[in-house]
Amino acid sequence: MTTVTTPVAPKFLMPRDADAVGPQNEAERRLYELVMEGLNSGPSPTTNVAELAAELRARIRTKR
Repeated sequence: MTTVTTPVAPKFLMPRDADAVGPQNEAERRLYELVMEGLNSGPSPTTNVAELAAELRARIRTKR
């Protein structure tokens, strides 16, 4: 007969307090830093899909 086991850790982390904000552990802190770095990195270069596809094809050709 099989039995159902419950996971040891909760699937979703709950906030420390109802008004808690910010990263709660090391993984969340690293993710937060990466997101903030991306947001603060300045404007993105304007590139269209055709340019990206052409660059990808060129890189693939050089690897063959």
